[in-house]
Amino acid sequence: MEFKSSNTRNIFQTIALTGAILVSNSVLADDDKDMGYITTCQNLPLVSSIINGKPNVDVCVDAPVALEEAEVVFDMNSDALDGKGRHTGLRHMYMMGKALEARVNRGLTKEKDIEIYGVMHGSALNLAMDATVSNTTKYFIEEIFKLKNAGININLEVCGVSMHGKGLNNNDLYKSANGMIHVNQGAIGRIANLQQNDFVLIKE
Repeated sequence: MEFKSSNTRNIFQTIALTGAILVSNSVLADDDKDMGYITTCQNLPLVSSIINGKPNVDVCVDAPVALEEAEVVFDMNSDALDGKGRHTGLRHMYMMGKALEARVNRGLTKEKDIEIYGVMHGSALNLAMDATVSNTTKYFIEEIFKLKNAGININLEVCGVSMHGKGLNNNDLYKSANGMIHVNQGAIGRIANLQQNDFVLIKE
């Protein structure tokens, strides 16, 4: 996974978020600018703990997170899957959304300070097309839609240029009663525009 951004503070926040997320005021750093380590390691909840409901009893965390805002774009240009049939970009995007939802529910982050985009282009178009989307991919798309419906500003997009180049149109997109995949004017321009507005770029 490659991280690029002109905003160094946001990079470290995002890296730390995918590793561990704090859920009580007593263990939070003072603010989102405090990037120090805690001297006593703690079994703080990991993002995976939040998702599967199992506490973290194995990993000792000494880098706490106080992520008060998140402006992130996931650049997804490949449909390659891991050994379990999961697309890394969609999975990481979902995990970030779940972690931020947990923070919102505990009053640690405000919904208005969250904005996440997943931009699919190139061969990643297969993730969003009804004829090629796998059941595992549908699961993550639907989970992202659930987060959106719960108030988390998380969005999926596909590149209009990639669609045109493959002879596809909006009717070919995966359809859901729970949400929609949006079509942008062009993935490269869209990602550049978001970066110009201080979004952290995560290239998957």
